[in-house]
Parts: sequence; C-alpha cells; structure tokens
Amino acid sequence: MGKIEKKNWIIRFIYIIYMASIIWFLKERKIFELGILTFCIVSTFLLGIVNKKVNKLLDNSIYINLVIFIMVSSLFGSCFKFYSINHYDDFLHLYSGVLSCNIAYLIIRYFNNEENIKMVNKVFVIIFLFMFTMGVASIWEIMEFSLDNILGTHTQIGGLEDTMIDMIDALIGAFISIPYFIKKLSDEYIKE
Repeated sequence: MGKIEKKNWIIRFIYIIYMASIIWFLKERKIFELGILTFCIVSTFLLGIVNKKVNKLLDNSIYINLVIFIMVSSLFGSCFKFYSINHYDDFLHLYSGVLSCNIAYLIIRYFNNEENIKMVNKVFVIIFLFMFTMGVASIWEIMEFSLDNILGTHTQIGGLEDTMIDMIDALIGAFISIPYFIKKLSDEYIKE
C-alpha cells in the first residue's frame, strides 16, 4: 500500500468516525457537540485542500497528524469526555509541541530554497523551532482563556496551574523534537 493510498484510507476512516458521531449527536440532541464536530469536519476538509495545493508546506505526514490531533482533541476530548482520563490533556499538549516543531521545520523548508538553507545558521534554526513551538502553545492557552471568559466553557479547569502544565508539556514536545529536526536539516542542508 502506497503512502497516498494509506493517507486516503486514514482520512476515510476519520470521516466514518465523524459521520457516526453526527448520527449519535443528532439522536441524543447534543447541539454543542455538533458544533465541535462541524469544526472538526471543516478543519479536516480545509487542511486537505492545503495539503493538495501546497504539499511542500503541509506534507502528507503532517496533514495526517494534524487531522488525527483535531479528532482526538476536539471530538474525543471535548465531545466524548476523554479529557477526564488522567494525563490525556498532557499527552495532547506534548503531541502539539511535536507537531508545532514539525510545522516550524516545514516553514523553514518552504520559504528557503536549497542554497538559502545551506546558509542558515543552526543556532537560528534551533531558536526558530523553539520560539515557534512555544508561540503556538501560548496562542492556544490564550484561546482557551478567551473561550472560558467569553463563552463560559471550562477548558482551563485547573486555572494557572493547568496553563503552566500545558506549556511545560509543549516545551517537552519541543525539546524532544528539536534535535530530530536539526539532524534532519543538517543531513540535508545546514552547515555546522
């Protein structure tokens, strides 16, 4: 089975989960959950378009990982109450740190040709990967805070402690990922 065929099977399976969830939420009259599910479906669809149009920026691997992340965080976490499982939230924030670092790596590759990347300093790449990952984590926490205060949701039940643990989880994800992506860029392009 080729990579594209595998990607298509994964996406089809995710859409089957979404369709089954729609049926369940309609049967149970869960309007809020239908809203979250709509976000999941629209996000998956839009990421698919970006994946097809700008594959160098959003390659198949990161596309699949982002779609799975949306499903496990929004649908499973919020709609099916997986956040009540111990350390589920920690796992997702660590995973988001890894994904953010991967996206930062793809941004460097997308906006630089091979000659430019050869000239990029490794320290700059480390700083960029780190800052991008922590920036995404910060924006996520600001979004959670805003949702709680504007819409009355309960995404930050643990308050400041929850926010700081989430940021530390993303930091750990960055620390795990940065060496991998530096090696990957170094093997391909970067001078020492």
